[in-house]
Amino acid sequence: MRLGITIPLDGFNNRHLVELVRHAERLGFRDGWSYETFQGDAITPLAAAATVTEHMRLGTAIVSAFTRPPALIALSATGIQNFSGGRFVLGLGLSTPTIVEQWMGIPYQLPVTRLKETVAAIRAAFTGEKVTLQGKTLSINGFRLAAPPDTPPPIYVAAQGEQMLRVAAEIGDGVIVNYITPETFPTRMLPAIREGARRGGRNPDTVDIACRILVAIDPEEHTVREHLRREMTAYVTVPQYNKFFRWLGYEDEARTAFEAWTAGDRKKALTALPDTMMEALYVLGTPDRITQRLRDYEKAGITSTALQFVSYAPDREERRRRILRAMETLAEAWPLRPAESFNEFA
Repeated sequence: MRLGITIPLDGFNNRHLVELVRHAERLGFRDGWSYETFQGDAITPLAAAATVTEHMRLGTAIVSAFTRPPALIALSATGIQNFSGGRFVLGLGLSTPTIVEQWMGIPYQLPVTRLKETVAAIRAAFTGEKVTLQGKTLSINGFRLAAPPDTPPPIYVAAQGEQMLRVAAEIGDGVIVNYITPETFPTRMLPAIREGARRGGRNPDTVDIACRILVAIDPEEHTVREHLRREMTAYVTVPQYNKFFRWLGYEDEARTAFEAWTAGDRKKALTALPDTMMEALYVLGTPDRITQRLRDYEKAGITSTALQFVSYAPDREERRRRILRAMETLAEAWPLRPAESFNEFA
């Protein structure tokens, strides 16, 4: 299983971002994955990382198919692919109606169709040919990349539920997952991925499955769990994520938290999520426990990771020290492969 980091991490901006990615590459971390929230976009940090690394694969996990038109996504992907010397992975997904409609003011309609049409349009653009497409969710008339990438970046598709996992493996060069448990992934999610890969004419055994994993590294476990509980509540109370967590096996917990949140009872929503749920969906504890838990992900079928190291220390400088130390400890325990073997999925 490839170990990768999330960039940027909390507190690692400006010169500290350079420090982070260079240190990660020296340690042997093989991937750097960005993500997009209200804190920042997914493209900018990869542009910076591409100029200060030599071997790391760099990917978005994810860019929404709704918030940018395919032509713009193709332009950005080409830029990162060129900056990185061919080390880029374009990770696409759907995001949520809250982000797409409320934050961006874009209608969230026919999401699966939008994703399929976006992937098809971007792949067409990468050929350098003129793209004209009149779909159900988007329209392109005569767009052409003047300098298409010599090697088009692979397109990975993010998914959670059973239907979307099939779609992701069918149309994507790889699959991105999030908030899984190693215990349920092999029986509940992996069969759908394998079915989708076969439907797309791919060998299911060769599909790269990248997983975003939050790794809480502080020794104060009670404090860590409380922070994670607040983070989890923010997701569980979003309808799309709530449906996913119920499907994953947390029917009672997800339903109680959602109903309490909707009723305005924030305290009850928080307490509806037990410690066992935090320990299943996040990675936390001692360095040995963290390493063993990541081995569980590997055994479950995950082939690549975007590890989001998190510290809740009050001082930002202390958070950076703890995260760098945790990366070093994990690199010693794994151990990581030499840099020249980084790109077998490229």
